[in-house]
Amino acid sequence: MAAGRHDADIVIIGGGPAGSAAAITCAKRGLSVVVLERDQVFGERPGETMHPGVRPILEQLGLGNRIDALATGFHAGIWIEWGGPPRFQTFGSDADGPWQGFHLWRPDFDGALLSLAGDFGVDVRRGVSVLGIAGEHGAIREIETEYGTMTARVVIDATGRVRHLARQLDISYQPRSPRLIARYGYVTGSCPVRDDAPKISGDMSGWTWTARIRDGLYQWTRVDFNDVAKDDWLPEEFQGMAPLSRTRGADVTWRIAERLAGPNWFMAGDAAATLDPTSSRGVLKSILTGVMSGHLADAAIGGKLTPQQAASYYHQWLLEWFDKDVTHMKQFYRLLGHSELG
Repeated sequence: MAAGRHDADIVIIGGGPAGSAAAITCAKRGLSVVVLERDQVFGERPGETMHPGVRPILEQLGLGNRIDALATGFHAGIWIEWGGPPRFQTFGSDADGPWQGFHLWRPDFDGALLSLAGDFGVDVRRGVSVLGIAGEHGAIREIETEYGTMTARVVIDATGRVRHLARQLDISYQPRSPRLIARYGYVTGSCPVRDDAPKISGDMSGWTWTARIRDGLYQWTRVDFNDVAKDDWLPEEFQGMAPLSRTRGADVTWRIAERLAGPNWFMAGDAAATLDPTSSRGVLKSILTGVMSGHLADAAIGGKLTPQQAASYYHQWLLEWFDKDVTHMKQFYRLLGHSELG
């Protein structure tokens, strides 16, 4: 990676799960790491329901002893009403018993993971906005912030849908689906039918996800294939409950960056690729891309790989993973008879 004097070995833009995972991975390998996070306090965001596969990764990062304390509920599977009658799909089991998914309130979880990065010696700078990124020959030269200019041997973009590097380096995204908009919101009250496990239901018009996030708080997500949902829409089971805040939306069109890594940079999490929430592994994928980018950054800085080899390996790894997920999701949507997605 680039020689010379730098403010840090690694600068990570974004302190969510992908950024924190990358920071912890690099710090454990003795690299100097700075995380630039624009928010002073994390707000609510969807993605509270965790697949059991997240737990081993969090344990490896060092958060294992806090998972049970952070968890706001556990469930052995989810209810699925998709291309047939309702059925309960378990996550599986082993000799220790059923595998358990769990809910984490995202402000607490994201904050705990970023705090853990600080415990490993990462320089976490909150309330810092990135104003611009300068580069040449496909590499990043400088990061401009409101507090001055920084340089790093490697830059990792973990800014989610903000996508700093893609915008600054003029990298486009390849769509793999029609345009999909997810609307989501939170309601307060009581819905006993949803207390034991989340539910996803779908038909030719779209799909709906509902889950109890913590006592008295429920989350819903709705994707209408014709994008006709009203702003005051609520799932039938949540009718009569009190909305916690206004309905919000996010573009969840399946897409992936044409370049996922370069001579001294990587994109992680949603900055690299996006699938709609039916993939069910959004946070898991964010964390794993953060871990992988951290491993490869360390390998390139340490001379085990050339910068080009590290970038190529990361690009192929994530592209293959994304393509497999797209194939799986098309099969899932085919059960609804949706020709454009299936």
